[in-house]
Amino acid sequence: MENLIAAIDLGTTKVSVAVGEKTNLGVRVVAFGEAPSKGIKRGRVENVRLATQALNKALKQVEDQIGKKVNKALVGIAGQDIKCIKPEPLTVPRENYNSLITQDEITKITMNTYHTPLDDGNKVLYSVPQGYNVDNYMSVSEPVGMLGRNIQARFKLFVGKENSKMMIENTLKMAGIEPIEVVLEPIASAKAVLTEDEMEVGSILVDIGGGTTDVIVFHHNVIRYAGIIPFGGNSITEDICIGCGISNDKAEYIKTNYGCCFSDYADADKRILIPTMGANGGKEVHLKVLSRIIQARMEEILEAVCWHVEQSDFKDVIRSGMVLTGGGSKIGSLTNLANFVTGYEARLGSPNAFAIDPSSCDQAKEPTSSTAVGMLIHAFQRMEDEGFVYTNCVSSISAAPVQQFVSSPDPVLIEDPVLEEAEASAPREKGTRKKLFGKLKGLLSGESLFGDLNNEV
Repeated sequence: MENLIAAIDLGTTKVSVAVGEKTNLGVRVVAFGEAPSKGIKRGRVENVRLATQALNKALKQVEDQIGKKVNKALVGIAGQDIKCIKPEPLTVPRENYNSLITQDEITKITMNTYHTPLDDGNKVLYSVPQGYNVDNYMSVSEPVGMLGRNIQARFKLFVGKENSKMMIENTLKMAGIEPIEVVLEPIASAKAVLTEDEMEVGSILVDIGGGTTDVIVFHHNVIRYAGIIPFGGNSITEDICIGCGISNDKAEYIKTNYGCCFSDYADADKRILIPTMGANGGKEVHLKVLSRIIQARMEEILEAVCWHVEQSDFKDVIRSGMVLTGGGSKIGSLTNLANFVTGYEARLGSPNAFAIDPSSCDQAKEPTSSTAVGMLIHAFQRMEDEGFVYTNCVSSISAAPVQQFVSSPDPVLIEDPVLEEAEASAPREKGTRKKLFGKLKGLLSGESLFGDLNNEV
């Protein structure tokens, strides 16, 4: 294995490390490690020591798999602090206007946007050209090779707190890793799950993470808009904790293994027996009740997605629908609910065959791995397009066995034939759902549909 590159995703729910190489069939992910996240809230590192502990566990897994030590890595940045702004167009007069416009000129214009003055400790993290005007030629997508006296460029800038980036870099350094590039996580996820056609004709990427949900709008292969919704899969878990009166760990388990986003599709005759330490030996949760709790919060997320799409001004040019990825996308019947709430045709997105080698490890093909795998795709694309070289990312070590953990008894599904037929056949009523969630919402920590959107795009 040569030219191995590592990528690290410091997520709210889990920390992931992927190591890959380039083959004729795409990026081959040769190792993947994952550990429960600590010290990270809503995509932002808050405690470097705890985050480093989680990262070390994931690193240990991949280093045991490849028999090498990870020295350098790309790392993702996200979180509710990330915003997308539209600065005034930048006009640059050309001294040698009789010569053809070069790629170096365009790159220099783009790099200048990274020095845009910002308030409140913000920094430009990523700059996306939206189009160019070259003299009287308007809305040019590729100005290289044209003639002109002036170039006017339009950009979308992704900005975030400089402190957030420093906390991420300190976490890697404490783990003995040199951060070689910081990549915006929603863009990385897009590279892993969207096809070229979807990016060309217009699509919406919805990455449902543990603490936040990222929304990106693509059109004509350009990112036109991005927004962050300040809640994700963890909010659903908290709702289940409150609604069913169970622990966070068990709520997460039944959400992942038995959850359904659309209560119409939940089996009214089934319930889940959750083992407890009490005299009764367990607690029962009806699937119908569980699905109603999940649906209430997931509808809230999808309604917020629609709000962001409205703000993008590209609502009417989305031709390829919506792609759902991230850990929260694995809940059953999500595409059906997304179709119903948003009106867009939806599909689930995992790192696809166009981007990764089919021989990649199985974990790399899951929606939860989209961000880490997308960073590897980004790195190899940059090597191919720009000639950039990532060197000395790994070095030889002696592999050690991976420690195994034994889990506690899991909740199991049981039949419930005594429920009334009226419950099984009752039509879907939004009023009932809203009443249920209204009671839950008052007990939660203030995460309402538009409560934090002033902090977004």
